[in-house]
Amino acid sequence: MVAPSEVRLSPVALTDNARTVLERRYLLRDAAGALVETAEGMLARVAAAIAEAEPTEDARRLWAQRFYDEMAALRFMPNSPTLMNAGTGRGTLAACFVLPVEDTLESIMSTAEATAMVQKYGGGTGFSFSRLRGVGEAIATTHGAACGPVSVLQHYDDVSRLVTQGGKRDGANMGILRVDHPDIRAFVHAKDDGVTATRFNISVGVTDEFMDAASRGASFTLRDPRDGSPRGEVDASELFDEITRAAWTTGDPGLVFLDTINRTNPTPALGDIEATNPCGEVPLLPWEACTLGSIHLARFWSAEARDLDWAALRETAAVATRFLDDVVEVNTFPVPQITEAVRGNRKIGLGVMGFADLLIEAGIPYASEEALVLATRIATTISETADGTSAALGEEKGVFPNWEQSVYGGGPKYRNATRTCIAPTGTIAIISGASSGIEPLFSLAHYRRMGDGTVLPEVSGAFQQAAHAGGFASDDLFEDLAHGDHLADRLEVPLATRQVFATAHEIEPSWHVRMQAAFQAHTDLAVSKTVNLPREATAADVLDVYTLAHRLGCKGVTVYRDGSRAVQVLSHASGNPRVAEAPRDLPEGGPGIPAFARKNNSTEPYRRHLPDERQSITHKFRVGDQEGYLTVGLFEDGAPGELFLKMAKEGSTVSGLTDAVALLTSIALQYGVSLDRLAGKLEQTRFEPYGITANPEIPFATSVLDYVFRWLRLHFGIALPDPVEGGERSGLTCPDCGQQLAYLERCLTCQSCGYSKCG
Repeated sequence: MVAPSEVRLSPVALTDNARTVLERRYLLRDAAGALVETAEGMLARVAAAIAEAEPTEDARRLWAQRFYDEMAALRFMPNSPTLMNAGTGRGTLAACFVLPVEDTLESIMSTAEATAMVQKYGGGTGFSFSRLRGVGEAIATTHGAACGPVSVLQHYDDVSRLVTQGGKRDGANMGILRVDHPDIRAFVHAKDDGVTATRFNISVGVTDEFMDAASRGASFTLRDPRDGSPRGEVDASELFDEITRAAWTTGDPGLVFLDTINRTNPTPALGDIEATNPCGEVPLLPWEACTLGSIHLARFWSAEARDLDWAALRETAAVATRFLDDVVEVNTFPVPQITEAVRGNRKIGLGVMGFADLLIEAGIPYASEEALVLATRIATTISETADGTSAALGEEKGVFPNWEQSVYGGGPKYRNATRTCIAPTGTIAIISGASSGIEPLFSLAHYRRMGDGTVLPEVSGAFQQAAHAGGFASDDLFEDLAHGDHLADRLEVPLATRQVFATAHEIEPSWHVRMQAAFQAHTDLAVSKTVNLPREATAADVLDVYTLAHRLGCKGVTVYRDGSRAVQVLSHASGNPRVAEAPRDLPEGGPGIPAFARKNNSTEPYRRHLPDERQSITHKFRVGDQEGYLTVGLFEDGAPGELFLKMAKEGSTVSGLTDAVALLTSIALQYGVSLDRLAGKLEQTRFEPYGITANPEIPFATSVLDYVFRWLRLHFGIALPDPVEGGERSGLTCPDCGQQLAYLERCLTCQSCGYSKCG
């Protein structure tokens, strides 16, 4: 056995943010909570533990050093569970699992138990609910009626609520239902209220037959999952429209293209693939798990040659492939069925991160044919290297046990049924100083809360360098970008620079899909990618994305329209405060005070009083199970001047809070603070009660205050903040540092401290 102390340590060039992430989440601590491990020590621990799979002591020493050197140079990094758990004797080294759900109570409940164990060990779980009979179908053994897939989905969500993954994060899940299931419409809308199944991503498993019927406006047959008998007809195009509108509204459901997936299923004799891991990039058979790692592409860029060091890339890909195969060997799993399935096929998924960084280094816009050509060459190079390495490992150590039953039987003697996969890299990308996966940059700047509580803008190093070199760097530019301004609107920046540094929401959706397809064409498993849409995108735009992704051979697709969730997930502040300091809806006045609110043209604030007899408006509302009344007193010109909030549950904490906010709002309005400004601060605040409302214009509210100020904005004709001028605030914040979360690679990620919902 090779001890970590036997590995020769070279220093790891980490950013301050990366070291903070490691200290918070990865490095080992003693019983008192004190750190007992450095970043270099962690990598040595991991390298030595994984090399234990090698057959001899000399081989273990050799490969432990090779593994360490690749990780320490930040050229390759395994997924988070491997970094956290390897060599500790606890937890699992795999990030995600697929568990079976059969149409029996015994299967449903035993899978719930297995889910709890997997998530206790630190894994995420994926399920296909397609084998469950529809709601209300007869159950012969009890003379009862089936609860249906949506109820089982909700039950598994409750299970995840009870378990924190590996003691580090909430459970993450994927639920999939075939498009021909009788309960498909209920499933599509299962998360519409914003509070149901919050620990699940959901996707519709669509077939080529359905996509063809939808394109022709033809009818489509729903079928009983037990025997395939018809359970009614639907208009395929209408159902597709319903799916896309739900995704336009909330971001769910995504699509999984089942026929595309199964055309490249390496072991069809073992069954069809029906489900994926939580982020959708690993289609797996029941009980299988994924073993993942990623190469930091920008580390291979040669500024002198103006090209990648392709030989170095192939060398790292070969070492990384062996590393991941060794992970399969040394890993332990929470239930024996998983051990059997994983060892039977030995699937691994080598992927990439830092692709956006690489394009910036090369001066290539993400939305360009040149970028697609480079993506194809990279994916081909890594795929060919991983295949060759796996075949050599097959000769050296033996093929995967199910090789004879696989599509490779009699052909390449692969050690692994799959070799490549583009997985989410949220936290390991921060550790490696890389952009996430194959995503474009989400932002060029954001705010970071420092240890002393101060909040400072953090700007992309590459962009700062380009800005200084181009002579357009300024504090104002960097601060505006941190507050959500788009570089595309800054005409002082050269067009070529704006194109190279275009961020996710500035890139036309079809380019997102084409990039995903370019990598998918040379990837065994699938690709984790979010197609970001601007706020003004329509449901028809979502339909176009879904259709294009299917046509180009993607195995699944996820969209996220800016502002589509009641709980917005962006990482910018609420517009530009330097712009907002002068309210645009008020007459020009003195410093910071509107003209009508100044006394005798001085800078002393002046309160505008309402007349003793005034007009008012009263509005009854409901948020979740809480009812209330909102009364707005009006100035003579019809502008709002006071606010009263009366809640049905008098004396409650919510009632007291809303009373206080109403009083402060009234005073602010009378001293000239604009309703736009107040709404911008109090919309999307999140606390109970929250949920669906009785108002179709505001179908969901994240709190009573969120509802009230959105209603005020609508009633008094105050426009929403311009999504181009300033990003919207998030109502969903990082549980560790309080900063806002970004939605990337179908996963919530904190760009400030490294928290990731998916690992």
